[in-house]
Amino acid sequence: MRRVLALQLRRDRVVLSVWIVAIAVTLAGSAATVASEFATASERTTVLSLSLATPSLLALRGNPNGASAGSLLFFDVFTFLAVAFGLMNTFFATRHGRADEEQGRRELIAASPIRRSAPLVSTALLGLAADAVLSLLSALGFIAAGYGGAGAWVAAAALGAIGLCFLGIGMLAGELAATSRAANSIGVVAVLLAYALRAAGDALGTPHIAALTLDPGWPSWLSPIGWGQQTLAFTENRIWPVLLLLALAVAAGGTAFAVHARRDLGASLLPERDGRAIARRSLRSLLGLDWRLHWPSVLGWAVGAALLGVATGALASAADDLVAGNAQVLTVLEQLSPSGGVDTAGLFIETVMIMIGMLAAAAGIQAVLRLRGEEAEGRAELVLAAPVGRVRWLGDSLVVGAVATSSVAAAAGLAAALGFAATGHSVNGWHALGQAFAELPAAVTMVAVAAVLIAVLPRISTLGSWVIFAAAIVIGLFGQLLKLPQAVRDASPFSHVPTVPFTDWGPSLVLTAVAFALAAVALVLVRRRDLST
Repeated sequence: MRRVLALQLRRDRVVLSVWIVAIAVTLAGSAATVASEFATASERTTVLSLSLATPSLLALRGNPNGASAGSLLFFDVFTFLAVAFGLMNTFFATRHGRADEEQGRRELIAASPIRRSAPLVSTALLGLAADAVLSLLSALGFIAAGYGGAGAWVAAAALGAIGLCFLGIGMLAGELAATSRAANSIGVVAVLLAYALRAAGDALGTPHIAALTLDPGWPSWLSPIGWGQQTLAFTENRIWPVLLLLALAVAAGGTAFAVHARRDLGASLLPERDGRAIARRSLRSLLGLDWRLHWPSVLGWAVGAALLGVATGALASAADDLVAGNAQVLTVLEQLSPSGGVDTAGLFIETVMIMIGMLAAAAGIQAVLRLRGEEAEGRAELVLAAPVGRVRWLGDSLVVGAVATSSVAAAAGLAAALGFAATGHSVNGWHALGQAFAELPAAVTMVAVAAVLIAVLPRISTLGSWVIFAAAIVIGLFGQLLKLPQAVRDASPFSHVPTVPFTDWGPSLVLTAVAFALAAVALVLVRRRDLST
């Protein structure tokens, strides 16, 4: 057991360290910025009143509870940190679960005189240790920024418990899915679904402007992230939501252990499709092979985006109704915009489409990074031994990545348009469709960055691509809050996404040109390197 744990720690020491340091630095920087930027109660009251009056901001950020500095901090950063904790744990569980089985490492370990469950136990223990370390650093980061007391420890405990929930869900996904790509997709969808349910619950909640509090709607109670919010750290410091999260973590992890004890090595509860008939039709070209390998993931991303798009219409209409029926909210909006020009549905659409753009980028990055897995596992050598050039090898993968990115944006935009049309708000439907496609240049740019890393630094391309993607998200969403230099904020493609309707096509055209330039650089440089296994 100890040797298996030591092996997993050695293999994951760099990846886990990057995740932990990145999340801890983001937390500490955000906490320090909120403390300095909103130092007075009147400033905090103004920004929280505006947020409570705008369902889109509640969906994007979270649940405030009073005018204290801790309430504003919790409202601003908790949900994003929870998503980061969740993704770290699901990816970690897949790396040491289904991915190890695919690559034959589990079989070698199982051949030694150890318990069959030893690798899974080691994964759970190492994940628990990683979450404990990150929770400790989170608490210390809150305290260092001036948010001391019980609130720092309650917030850190909630984040750690959310991480453990998704560790259990990731372990279970590895038992259910037949491939590591499918397991990762299940884990990512679980994290994003938790965020989306929480966002819907907060957007549909009942705000109390005078008290600066929010009663979340019922969807928030279906989400582990929504449970974590109910700790109301730095104000009420509730413990029972942490216990609820730990119970879910134990249930998910326990189910994973139960399934693991009853299935054969390499088997899965979700069977693989018989691909022989499809292979005869589709495997006549390298592009067909790429598409055959990745279309289930593309479909999963697109379906998830479409569901979010359908919900956008109903939620935006509900948010408009809630604003219209709340005198406190109307008063705040009238003070901010005496002409009545505030469009709550439009703001909600833009908020959701920001998330869609990030989902589209993630789908495309995953498609391109599949090449690195093929290369590391030796299958790329077999493909390139045929009359296939490296430019075509990478180029076809870039095509699949672009298709994945476009499919996610199109699915979300069209579903949102249909949802609005069904409720008689076709104008908002066109707005949603246009905003979804406005996100594409930024998303495709991130896909091209991943291709450049594969061409130049293949050994760290997977880690590097996701780190750069996470940094682009943080800069795009928090750059202004963190008071980052303008040059740094401009480095994130997500900082240049225009708002529909727009007349200045400059940013979109520049991003598109950058994406094509990066793709061309990748195609040129990939010819000049050897395969790296």
